[in-house]
Amino acid sequence: MKNRLILMFLGFVLLFSVAGIGGGCGESITTNFYYYPDWTPDGKIICSKNKQVKTQGTGAIGGSGGSVSNYYTLTIMDADGSNERDIRGIENSAKVAASPLGNYYAYSCRTSATNSIIKVVNTSGTEISTINLTSEVSILDWSSDEGELIYGLFGTAEVYIVNRDGANKRLLGNGYGFSWRYGKNIVFEKRLPSLAYEVVLIDGTNYSELFAYPKIQGGEFNISKSNTDEVFYRGAYESGIKKFLLSSPEADPVLLINRNDLWNIKLSQDGQKILASGPNTSGVEIWLINTNGTSLKEIR
Repeated sequence: MKNRLILMFLGFVLLFSVAGIGGGCGESITTNFYYYPDWTPDGKIICSKNKQVKTQGTGAIGGSGGSVSNYYTLTIMDADGSNERDIRGIENSAKVAASPLGNYYAYSCRTSATNSIIKVVNTSGTEISTINLTSEVSILDWSSDEGELIYGLFGTAEVYIVNRDGANKRLLGNGYGFSWRYGKNIVFEKRLPSLAYEVVLIDGTNYSELFAYPKIQGGEFNISKSNTDEVFYRGAYESGIKKFLLSSPEADPVLLINRNDLWNIKLSQDGQKILASGPNTSGVEIWLINTNGTSLKEIR
C-alpha cells in the first residue's frame, strides 16, 4: 500500500511537470535599454530608449514561436532618473544632443546598413528638419546659439558643421572627439598626416586653429557650462575622467576618477554632475558622478 501511494504521488508530480512545460503561456518580458544620455539646460536627462519585449514560445516541450520586438523612443527624465516619459518614437537607438538654449533636441541613428540620419525636433517631439547621411554618426553636438550642429562620422573620421536645417555643410577636419556646446570655441581631436592625433582649440567663428594641448592626446570632451575655461574629458589613450583649463594648455590635466569603463560623458548645467554611459559596453546604463569624482551611482 505504501509503495502504491508513492507511485501515485510521483505520477501526479510528473503529470503537472509535463503540463507546465508543454502547455506554455506565451508570457512576455519587457526590458528597457538606455543610450547616449545628455543634459537639458533645465537639468533633465534626455536619451534614446529601446523598450524590448520578449515573448516566450508556446506549445510542446521546449516551446516555439517566441519573438523579440524593439520599440525605440526619445525619452526624458528628471536628474535622478524619476518621472520618465517618452517624447516620440524614433527609428533606432540614437545619439542624442540637447540644444544649449533648450529649444531643440537632435538625434542621430542608423536607418539601414549604409544610411543614417540626423533629426532635429522641438521639445514636444515635432520634427523640424532631417539630415540624410551615408555613414553612421560618432559624435553629435550643438553650437552655442543653436543655429548649427557639429557631427563626426565613423570610418572616415570626418567632422562637419551644418546649419540646423541641413544647409551650408562644411568640413572642419578629421578627428574623433570634439566639444562645441558653450562659448564660441571648439575643442577638437585633430588627426595628423602621420595618423596620430593632437588636441587643439579652434576658433568657432572662422574655424582657425588657436593652439594645441600637448599633454592631451584625445578623448571625449565637454566644455563646462558654468565655467567655460574648464574642459572635462574621458581620455582616449589613458584611463579615467579628467579636467584641463583652456587658459593653461601646458598644464597637466587633473584626474577626477580613475575608471576606463565610463564613456559618453556629459556635464550638467551647473558644472557639478557628469552623466555617463557604462560600464556595460553596450551602453544600456546611465550613471551619475560628481565632478570631483565622488558618489558614482547607476540611475538607469
